[in-house]
Amino acid sequence: MDGRELTRAVLDFTDGYTAAGKEDKQRRIYECLDAAAAIFLRETRILHTSADLTTVEDQQDYDLPPDFIDLYMADRANRFFIRYYDGSNYSWPLCTSYEEIFRENKTESQSIPNRFCIRDKDDVEAAVTGNTSAAGAASHGQCILTDATQTFTTTHRVQARDIVHNETDNSDGVVLSVTDATHLVTALFGGTNNAWTSGDVYRIQPATERELYLDAPSETAGHILRVPYVCMPTPVYSDYGAWRFPPRVCRAIASGAAALLVLPESSYDESRVMQGLFLDEIRRLRAERAQAILDQGRSRRRGW
Repeated sequence: MDGRELTRAVLDFTDGYTAAGKEDKQRRIYECLDAAAAIFLRETRILHTSADLTTVEDQQDYDLPPDFIDLYMADRANRFFIRYYDGSNYSWPLCTSYEEIFRENKTESQSIPNRFCIRDKDDVEAAVTGNTSAAGAASHGQCILTDATQTFTTTHRVQARDIVHNETDNSDGVVLSVTDATHLVTALFGGTNNAWTSGDVYRIQPATERELYLDAPSETAGHILRVPYVCMPTPVYSDYGAWRFPPRVCRAIASGAAALLVLPESSYDESRVMQGLFLDEIRRLRAERAQAILDQGRSRRRGW
């Protein structure tokens, strides 16, 4: 379902929902859809991907992508792990707590990590700033930010879900995708035009909130940490941004979003009904996945 269909589903659940300003309402709907999707995926773990982090000599902490929800792969003892490649061999560091790593207090660099943890970032990354070098008109809620002098994919890295501000237009929004080193697809709200004109001043604030922390600093640069993780879906903040979930899953997320949207304005009973639809789909999907895993096990035992 795309942004228009998801918005319609949310409004169906809320019987139209009254809020001041059409644009304020639309942005709030998108924010609630995103929050409900995060809850749904944390509970069901049905969407996952991986990130490759490159080691830096004497560095212990590595930023995780903004769409990170939770680690994905675990061994038979239910211990989460990642893959470490030193250019010749693979190893499999295990997840532990930050408290354990802090207590061990390893300050000497080591060639291969044994353990790691996931923790909240304790610092704020520097914003990416500049001026647009071309116009980017709004089309169905999206607009292209162009800066021919930038390096959005490397030195001044930007990722989907980073926060973007058009300081000239006084609009704020979200980076939807990174096209290449000089172009971003964005969604803007609350400004004069909610688009880009040549020369606009922009500020992009990285949205990364979590980091991977090794049990000791890296001894060698250029090794690869592959991190499989449960992830957020593509950010839907425009008419034709879309989720590739089945329609029933999208409607369940829309019901959760509706409950978040009207909670301050509706009765507890109304909100509870919408939350119930959302939680029912979580339980249903979990049961279906458990049955699928069980069926796969039976098939392997039978030699199918």
